Amino acid sequence: MFFEEVLLFEDELHDHGVSGLSVKIRVMPSSFFLLLRFFLRVDGVLIRMNDTRLYHESDKTYMLREYTSRESKISNLSHVPPPLFTEPNEISQYLPVMEAMYEKLEFPLIPPEETSDSPKSTSPIKSL
Repeated sequence: MFFEEVLLFEDELHDHGVSGLSVKIRVMPSSFFLLLRFFLRVDGVLIRMNDTRLYHESDKTYMLREYTSRESKISNLSHVPPPLFTEPNEISQYLPVMEAMYEKLEFPLIPPEETSDSPKSTSPIKSL
């Protein structure tokens, strides 16, 4: 139903590499998927990529979150063609995972008395 990719920031690191943060979102009829990606390349030194993925289905009371951090020194990537160093989607398969975290984020259940159909509760603070 909807897809968008937005570059939130990018810096050329004074011609010594690049850092950037982007977000991609895909909305389907019954779910959505979001990817937040930080990419860092310091020429001749390292490449790092941090990804946070969120997935939610409309009929579920939870959301799934996956965080991965990948990193490698450039010297360990001698078997990789250098043009791939500038393509986060291509270089990611060559970067080892340094950290991974998987979470199930559960939404709190709203008791029936707190729904919009019920009268609003009054504030304990009295006005003068």
